[in-house]
Amino acid sequence: MLRAVGKKVRRVLREELLAGLQGRGLGRIYDASGTGVRKHGWGISSRETHTNSLYIHHTIGGVGRDSVAVTVGLLHSLERLQPGIGYFRPIDQTTIGGYRSKLIKSVFKMKDDPAIMQGVTQDRAYELVTNDKIDDLLEEVLKAYEACRVKHDFVVVEGTSLRGGGDDTVTLNAKIAQTLGSSALLVTDAGIACGKMDKMKNWDGFDWEKRVVNNAKLSDLVFRREHVDVVGAIVHRTPQTERKDKLLRKVFEEMKIPFVGALPEDSVLRSVQVQDVAKKLEAGLLYPVEDEEVAMSTEVTQYLVATEQLSDLLRHLPRYVDPTKGSIVITSANRVDILLGLIHLHESKSNANIAAVVLSGGKPPPREVHELLKARNSGTLPIILSPQMTFETASALANVEGYISSKTPLKVERAQTLFDDNINMKLIKDAMFQERPVRMNSKLFQHNLFTRAKQCIQTIVLPEGEEPRTLQAAGTVLRRGLCNLILLGDREKIETLAKQFRVDISQARIVDPRDCPETEKYARYFYESRKHKGITLGQAHNILIGDVNYFGTCMVAEGAADGMVSGAVHTTANTVRPALQLIKTLPGIPVVSSVFFMCLPGKVLVYGDCAINSDPTSEELAAIAIASADTAAAFGIKPRVAMLSYATGDSNKGPLIQKVIDATAIARKLRPDLLIEGPLQYDAAVDPVIAKTKMKGAESEVAGKTTGAVAMGPLLQGLRKPVNDLSRGCTVPDIVTTIALTAVQAAAMKETAKRETPKENLVASAA
Repeated sequence: MLRAVGKKVRRVLREELLAGLQGRGLGRIYDASGTGVRKHGWGISSRETHTNSLYIHHTIGGVGRDSVAVTVGLLHSLERLQPGIGYFRPIDQTTIGGYRSKLIKSVFKMKDDPAIMQGVTQDRAYELVTNDKIDDLLEEVLKAYEACRVKHDFVVVEGTSLRGGGDDTVTLNAKIAQTLGSSALLVTDAGIACGKMDKMKNWDGFDWEKRVVNNAKLSDLVFRREHVDVVGAIVHRTPQTERKDKLLRKVFEEMKIPFVGALPEDSVLRSVQVQDVAKKLEAGLLYPVEDEEVAMSTEVTQYLVATEQLSDLLRHLPRYVDPTKGSIVITSANRVDILLGLIHLHESKSNANIAAVVLSGGKPPPREVHELLKARNSGTLPIILSPQMTFETASALANVEGYISSKTPLKVERAQTLFDDNINMKLIKDAMFQERPVRMNSKLFQHNLFTRAKQCIQTIVLPEGEEPRTLQAAGTVLRRGLCNLILLGDREKIETLAKQFRVDISQARIVDPRDCPETEKYARYFYESRKHKGITLGQAHNILIGDVNYFGTCMVAEGAADGMVSGAVHTTANTVRPALQLIKTLPGIPVVSSVFFMCLPGKVLVYGDCAINSDPTSEELAAIAIASADTAAAFGIKPRVAMLSYATGDSNKGPLIQKVIDATAIARKLRPDLLIEGPLQYDAAVDPVIAKTKMKGAESEVAGKTTGAVAMGPLLQGLRKPVNDLSRGCTVPDIVTTIALTAVQAAAMKETAKRETPKENLVASAA
């Protein structure tokens, strides 16, 4: 539309538009059509409040394969600060969304159509730029961006490069960022900046930091010239040298560019996986596999061409401790002996891991063998049929590269972990959200939970070590460094299962109660704890070797583990009963109770008791309220306790209401430091308007302030040491979260024990 007016008018209109985008309150955009000029209100929030988008600018090399790790890590971190985040690319490959947009949509489960996540195509942008129609390009991008922005509270915008690149691309990205009203984050690839970094032998003697920073400095100058705030700079693919962070920070400070952090070169992110091999060959699986996502994400360590005998091949296969890595074997589809031998080898207990078999020639194995393999139950070894002959197949795979995609969950997780461990998000947050408080949400709560677990490493015992979900969760916990783990069960079964699911549990301790040297010690403890109930030492021993929950509970009670998580295949009674008998409750706690962490969009609520006590007394209810408040505080949540009932205040009477009234009074007397209100109906507890009405104008620090979900739990409270129960329908992420909760709970209980002397009985004190 702006192209219809002269250069002078266009400049004035552009300045007016950009002034509005730079946050001078409500800006205006004009539409020059015919003889009239029409005003439109513009809905960009004032920058005095906060910016609602962040522009990622890659200072060199555009948005290549390696830079996607930065984008994934940044979105992961920002999602915790700003729920409902969106993603937008001003210039992308196609009209239906390119690889980058589809990846982000899948990984972060965005509901946007990929077409909404981009502005214009590369061809369209190149056409407009080469015809000196930059304003038209900016308008088309702006229109597309608005369609995306209205669906989200915050949008991450990722810049791009046009054919030829150079300074013109930097200027174009700066103009787009200014038009969208975004702050900018500069990202520099150290590998590209320094050239062939993999071949450099002496990084400590190479003045690479200034070369990296100079690339960022050019972009910084251009962006600031276009009146775009630069919130910071990130460098990725940096060498693993001791001077890296120190010198980078110093050089960036000299150039007055905020240094957010550096991501090191990482072998996992650059690794080739089975799915990359299949993509390179444009081939698919010949037979279905049991867990395709796990099988196709196996890291490829080498390629072997099998042309001789199977016995010769076996001598060349290396042995791996880590089952997530393995060799690719290329052989003709007619070599049935090699194919069947490799399948048998993969399903054996051997550590000669095969990542996949690539059959060359374009045709499946001979009919009899092909039908046999099709008819069998799904295995775990990927068999890929290459359309090319053996030599051409091997030549093609010599240049295969690894990519991050929605089908590489380990790489996605690695990118997120690297970002969390190396990037100072506080600098970005402070620059973007200075006057806007960050609300608690499920992503942020889980991030804080995992961070706390990493900071206070505990040892958690998992009695159900032979259960597949538990074993996969153990792999995730160990990979993320959340805690130490003890797996109970038959060692051979656990290790075989780990290989089948390609789970690395090499850092876990495996204990079989039947041959553990500590079994007799635990049996003696069990006997001493329960002899008053008539149990004998022999009975205690037999129970321990036959019931992993009792064995795990004894490990916790005796200090070999800090906490226990069970229940994926056991009932709540089978999980909790041993804890009540052997660990017992804390002094002064009359009852064991539970809480759920309910993660809502704006905050996290703690609900107690939803799993253990169906009809607690007033004294027990008071104890549950106090325990729940302490649990909330231990996990970083300011406790406001609403004692729920079917009536608010004195609006009704009855024995159930009186129980809550009494419980509220008891809890307040025992813990005057807590904010406790009751009885409250749920709507009065969560809605400020309803609270004001039902509380009859009375001021309350609780009513209307307890909300405003993702369920995490139940978390048991009241025991001397933490034991937590899973739902038998739990997922792998559920188990991971519960293990982390248990680890943090264990650490918090230790800290409390150091600070406080044992309290007197709550019920006695209340009386």
